[in-house]
Amino acid sequence: MTELHYITPRENVRSIAERGILSNARARVVGHASVANEEVQRRRTERAIPGGRRLHDYANLYVNGRNAMMYRILNDYDLTRRVAASDLLVLRVAVDILDTNGVVVTDINAAADVAPRWHTVADGVARLDRDEVFATQWRDYTHRQRMMAEVLVPDRVPPEFIFGAYVVSDDAAAALAQTFPTLDPEVNPKMFFRPS
Repeated sequence: MTELHYITPRENVRSIAERGILSNARARVVGHASVANEEVQRRRTERAIPGGRRLHDYANLYVNGRNAMMYRILNDYDLTRRVAASDLLVLRVAVDILDTNGVVVTDINAAADVAPRWHTVADGVARLDRDEVFATQWRDYTHRQRMMAEVLVPDRVPPEFIFGAYVVSDDAAAALAQTFPTLDPEVNPKMFFRPS
């Protein structure tokens, strides 16, 4: 892994620049725009990491932000919940965050119907199948969940670990530069399921 990803609406960037990427439990008290699926969030509320804390006490990062969650956000059939690619970004987080105490790595989406396996960083990273996680499309439900492997960081990811962002277009990069000028945006339409 060379980086980790966090999918967020652009309107959250100012808060993230100040506070970092917060766990769901911490984000609730500061207010934020959410693109999360309510059903998935209910599962995450009920799930706890064995020997650890509740899933919502961790900031969740993806190993690969180009995944089924991103696809759903952009293509939700409920038009009231669909988000334009220009309003989204994928924050790029330094892998140094893996050295934080209490980080957990999952082999699949932490809220999958099939319970994920929870791993220490060393064990979890070694178990990830790069070809599966970074595939350009998923074959079935199990593969889709593998593409959403997560890194769970207790409480928050401090802003100093965020070094860049992927955006869908030059216009989105310009809009982001006005909100978070120290963040280096990279135009990457493919990350948003758009042609290059």
